[in-house]
Amino acid sequence: MAEYQQVHDSTDGRIQSTVEKYFDIRAGEGGPLMDTLETRHLSGGEWLMREGDEGDALYLLVQGRLLAWSGDADSRAERKFLGEIVPGDSVGEVSLLTGEPRSASVQAIRDSLLVKISRALFEKLVHDHPALILKLASNVASVLHKSTTGTQAVTRTLNTITVLPLDHNPRVSDFCRRLEKELQIHGTVLNLSPGTLGHHGAPVDCLPEDDRVPDSLRQWLNDQEYGNRFVLYHCDTPATHWTRFAWRQSDMVLLVADATLDPSARPWEHQIDEACASAAAHRMLVLLQPPSDKAISNTSAWLVDRKVDFHIHVRQDKPDDVARVARILSGNARGLVLGAGAVRGFAHLGVYRALREAGISIDWIGGTSIGGIMGAIMAQDVSFEQACELAKTSFVKGKPFSDYTIPLMSLIHGRRMERLLKEHAGFHIENLPIPFFCVSCKLDTGELNLHERGYLPDALRASAAMTGIIPPAVFEQRLTVDGSVINNLPIDIMQQKPVGSIIAVDLSSSAEYHVNYDSLPSPWAVLRGRFLPFTRKYRVPSLATIMLKATELGTLAHVRKVGKQADLLLQPPIRQFGLTEIKAFDKIVDAGYKYTREELHAYMKKK
Repeated sequence: MAEYQQVHDSTDGRIQSTVEKYFDIRAGEGGPLMDTLETRHLSGGEWLMREGDEGDALYLLVQGRLLAWSGDADSRAERKFLGEIVPGDSVGEVSLLTGEPRSASVQAIRDSLLVKISRALFEKLVHDHPALILKLASNVASVLHKSTTGTQAVTRTLNTITVLPLDHNPRVSDFCRRLEKELQIHGTVLNLSPGTLGHHGAPVDCLPEDDRVPDSLRQWLNDQEYGNRFVLYHCDTPATHWTRFAWRQSDMVLLVADATLDPSARPWEHQIDEACASAAAHRMLVLLQPPSDKAISNTSAWLVDRKVDFHIHVRQDKPDDVARVARILSGNARGLVLGAGAVRGFAHLGVYRALREAGISIDWIGGTSIGGIMGAIMAQDVSFEQACELAKTSFVKGKPFSDYTIPLMSLIHGRRMERLLKEHAGFHIENLPIPFFCVSCKLDTGELNLHERGYLPDALRASAAMTGIIPPAVFEQRLTVDGSVINNLPIDIMQQKPVGSIIAVDLSSSAEYHVNYDSLPSPWAVLRGRFLPFTRKYRVPSLATIMLKATELGTLAHVRKVGKQADLLLQPPIRQFGLTEIKAFDKIVDAGYKYTREELHAYMKKK
């Protein structure tokens, strides 16, 4: 009875603290309000509400974690990930105030406790506590602002993590020790396993494989989340009550494997999938790779038969790879998004140099068109000098834009570009040391292709199929064109990755330019000005520039909107360089470097 009372008091105290903090009530003054509250428990995977439901209550999350979706909640392909709700957040207040149906579906990632404020209680609060309603209105305004500007983070800081080795060997054990050490940089870490519970003060000394997790231990584990920045559930044996409990209780499940071993799914993995089918925790496959002098390979074989949301490589001689996993789990990972801009995209290399010199690690890279190509070079985790040499060899010496053809579909044949991509990037995206994606556009429907797996040259060829300049690519039996047609700066896609901040590089130009003529001169007048002395010269854009600029204008409004969502938006001053001015390679790179170096200095001073 005493044990039950202790659990009950702990939960009540947490509920009261959450309510008082949300409504800005002084500690201990919410007694009358507390007596009228309802609570609701959700199991991992259970739905709190569905899009279109009646908005009959507001909920405050006390314990656990929720996901918000739009679209068809039951279809992974159709629904869109909106964000996560963590303890202290509210959900449902907009529908409660407006009377409109629910605008999103909300699902529990793991076992969660919520406070329910019904419409009847809400109306009573309006009458008895008008100051509380002002607080609620302020929260609603904040929610609406985030939904309209797109500034709400998709992935929030993780707290509880399950570490599940696929096999037991020294490399896996060493990784677990190094990960705990890296996480301690970001806060306190409680590393729990069934045999060490008593050592940490749990109500049971250990948990045998066949024993269920008792209620007293469940509550004690919940309490540890409030006293520690991270709670790691270490699972040595897969098919146990402890493992299933940990899986359902976690924000993230790490499946850790030695990449040199058999990639096929272990028999118990399917058992865990079935036992935890309702759990919605994110899954990340951590592949422990040999030293970096050996190319990463065979990743697709590890992914083909596993349900994972992300994968990450940890090379044996690269300590920052373990640090990257810790940054992802702690919410400190950085994403880099590189925009389109034809050859002005060489400025991305200058940005890369400045970031490396400033000691800023990049944990996820995404891009469009030339931004995708430059991003793929960076995702190989090479030095600036190596990246610059690779780009110069491909674009200056390789001359892919001089591959002219009969202009039936494009000005350039595109075969030289394909050959160069296969020569310098002939591997799969999932084998890149740093996670990477790029985007392209389906020519028939205008839908977006997200390339984060598969043969890298095919993805880059599709993403950089500049309309009218390079012919469309064939991807999955459909014609595909440059990703800038639909998403010139894919910050919104990066927000769906487990990154805590985003640096974006926008190369689009919004400056006005006035010409020195009242009507467009004829082609003959332009040619006379170029080749004959003492004749008027006209500055007109080339056909290629017009095509590229027209594509850029189509998504300029989108770029301006999503650009505000980046934590740092870089806009190198490179307008003076032509969109096809290959010979200005070094000057464009240098312009990007000098600008970014100054911007980073100002950015770091603010932090």
